[in-house]
Amino acid sequence: MLTTLPLPLFSGRTAILLALTSLAACSSSKKDDPVAAPTREMSWTADGAALKTTTLQSQKFSNTLSVAGSVPGSATFLSLEFPNAVGTYTFGPNSSATAAYTASAGGTVGVYFAGSTGTGTVTGAGTIVVTALSATEVTGTFTFTGINLNTGASKSVSNGKFSVGL
Repeated sequence: MLTTLPLPLFSGRTAILLALTSLAACSSSKKDDPVAAPTREMSWTADGAALKTTTLQSQKFSNTLSVAGSVPGSATFLSLEFPNAVGTYTFGPNSSATAAYTASAGGTVGVYFAGSTGTGTVTGAGTIVVTALSATEVTGTFTFTGINLNTGASKSVSNGKFSVGL
């Protein structure tokens, strides 16, 4: 024989209180973490020294982008120019990709350039890889050997990375 037990009767207030308690138990009191802003910086290695800067500049032209960074407190400056699209750009006579590195050694400032000189010749060698491009940011990597057009001396820049706001 099956025995049925009487169910307790709940008042309207008790039912509402029970429902609210159940909802509170399921919800989180932790606020959603805000999305962190991207770290915007340029970094590279030259003369065996790892350099990094957050002192950045960028400029959009009709078909190209220019990004640059300077190391505060020094004459060290690096600039890149490349097509306004994701891709791999090797310096050549028909490429708009260029790189320039300015550094001071022994009190003398030298500029080392890689890319087309505008006369149909190319100086230096290297590659810029644009890995992501949006309306607000461009990221990528680079490596190049720049030539000082006055002295013929070369300077290698490696392990380059950039994440720059536009």
